[in-house]
Amino acid sequence: MNKERRSVVALVSMAALLFTFTLSGFAADQPPIKWGVVSTLQGEAGIGAKAASLMAAEEINAKGGILGRKVECYFADDGANPEAGISAVKKLLYEDKVDFISGGFLSGVGLAEAPHIFAAKKLWFSGGPASPKFAEMVQNDYEKSKYFFRVGPLSTNYMSEAWADALYDLFSKGKGLKKVAILAESSVWGRESAEQLRKELPKRGMEVVYYDVFDPQRTDFSPQFAKIRSSGAQVMTAIQAASSGVALSKQWAETELPVHQVGYNMMAQSFNYWDKTGGKSLAEGTLMANGGRAALSPTTIPFFDKFVKTYKIGPTYTAFSAYDSLYLLKVAAEKAKSLDTETLIKTLETIEYNGLAGLIRFDKNHDLIYDPTFKQGKGYVFVQWQGPNDMAVIWPTKFATTGYMNPPWIKR
Repeated sequence: MNKERRSVVALVSMAALLFTFTLSGFAADQPPIKWGVVSTLQGEAGIGAKAASLMAAEEINAKGGILGRKVECYFADDGANPEAGISAVKKLLYEDKVDFISGGFLSGVGLAEAPHIFAAKKLWFSGGPASPKFAEMVQNDYEKSKYFFRVGPLSTNYMSEAWADALYDLFSKGKGLKKVAILAESSVWGRESAEQLRKELPKRGMEVVYYDVFDPQRTDFSPQFAKIRSSGAQVMTAIQAASSGVALSKQWAETELPVHQVGYNMMAQSFNYWDKTGGKSLAEGTLMANGGRAALSPTTIPFFDKFVKTYKIGPTYTAFSAYDSLYLLKVAAEKAKSLDTETLIKTLETIEYNGLAGLIRFDKNHDLIYDPTFKQGKGYVFVQWQGPNDMAVIWPTKFATTGYMNPPWIKR
């Protein structure tokens, strides 16, 4: 773990300690609500989820808790690994005895964890995995899987539509550039996203001229870059969640690969990514699955700024959904006047909650409803690194805080 990440982890750990002290004065006759968070706690996804969960719990407790009960947060590290994920979920369920589960990160890990959460009949406010397979489980066996609710991000099916729309608006419509290279990591979600995007781009008149899948541990992209050069691609969309992203970003800039780069890079959602790449991430764009610093809802910018001020990093997509998840429980419980699981399920199935990145509503399979206008459901934004600590929102246009910036070596 590098020095900067250690300092961030220390800040979040200090917040957890302070949060624990604030719980000591609560009435003994009101048992706390035990809120379990599972994620990759040593990585950006987990750091963001833990920090946002603590922030939401502190705010909620300061206003009387949920139905008069205070919230205690419990955390478990899934190690970005299915076996570790199962152990983490079992720790939360049977050692910590949590009342609810939230979080998640990689879809492959979440799919391994899901049966154990469902068997314990605990509500899972999912805040990381984007695979459509989770909603399919609810569809195929409602009674067994009804405990799953996707708070964020939206399903890969919707993500690919928005992704293709963004590439079309920014490059085909905006610059007349239609040739795209897709370079995706081999995770479950990476492969699903790449395949969906491969189908969506031609519908918008764009041509996929190069397509490849790589191991998330890969650090040398010269073979792929050579093929991208010869393919005539004008835009590269890389798909990276489990991979570090740093090697690809640096090699893209250092070799002056003649393509614009706008894709999905989990690590690029954190402020320290600029320093990790030595500024080589300049002009790289990434999808923010749960929001960015734009007026997507009345709470988006206040949340973003408070998070940065408190933890000295930008909130990852998992931070947005972690924060929304705990507030969603509060709203649902107060509407139902109950914390009973079956009652909450029925309440959540019809709830409308104005979250950080648009209206949170669920379909019959407990999947988030997508709405690119952000009025009847959640949507997506794309941000671009335009300087140190400057992740500017560039899409959709109505929420953009600035225009798209070309990489320094590309004129068009």
